[in-house]
Amino acid sequence: MKTIIVCTNFSHEAENATHYAASMAKENKYRIILFNLQTVSIHALNAQASADFFYAQTLKNQKKLDDKAAELAALYAIETGYHLASGNFIEELEKCIQLHECDFIVMGMAERTLEQKLLGNSVTRAIHRLKKPILIVPSHIEYTGIRKILFAYDTHKSMTWTAMNDIYYFINKFNAEIEVFNVSERLEDFAEVIHDIDLNSGYDLDDIKYSFKMTQSIEVIKAIEEEIRLTNPDLLTMVPYKYNLIESLFHRSKTAIMAYKNKVPLLSIPLNID
Repeated sequence: MKTIIVCTNFSHEAENATHYAASMAKENKYRIILFNLQTVSIHALNAQASADFFYAQTLKNQKKLDDKAAELAALYAIETGYHLASGNFIEELEKCIQLHECDFIVMGMAERTLEQKLLGNSVTRAIHRLKKPILIVPSHIEYTGIRKILFAYDTHKSMTWTAMNDIYYFINKFNAEIEVFNVSERLEDFAEVIHDIDLNSGYDLDDIKYSFKMTQSIEVIKAIEEEIRLTNPDLLTMVPYKYNLIESLFHRSKTAIMAYKNKVPLLSIPLNID
């Protein structure tokens, strides 16, 4: 049985993502673990609250998670659990992944704010640091199945066997149709995509409905948004490319940008090193 970790702080977008994940879990017999990072208000810290106060807060948060897990189990007939943590978000989430042998993570995404644009948020940090697929669900989307996947594909520099295995799992599991969509400034890059060994070798494509589309453009994000509008996919899949220090000064992660702007769920597949 595969295990999904759903990150929740009980906000609107987190609650929506939780029910999205629970619907998916019911359809595929997944187990759900609710992950919550408890925080202490600045007022409590300034007041130097007692150990009893923090203990009471922990019990309160445990009860809230336990109730939510029980609610989901009864409503969707799925196996549920929870994990309460405190400390650094990424570090604690990595511990949760290892402890519960998680297969992928589900997170909700709020509408973009100026603060998020400048500083990023937990979703964008997770995209670039965690070595598990992350499914990012916009706050207005309900689960209705995954029948069509749009894979916004870069050239072979951002692809590994591990990433392709994750992508093929989702295609086969949901019996989905996939469109491989490539945007490039140079026509020469299209030849790389067509002859890409990682994309076309090692997999039985006979049972997969797939198509390729290539567009020449200098505005990658706008091209992806237009293709989403035209094809109306249930899921957008991207593999974030890891820029080095110098590159990061001039490039912004297209996956992180689409996580903010996206109108459909985004599956971010970690690059990893095979």
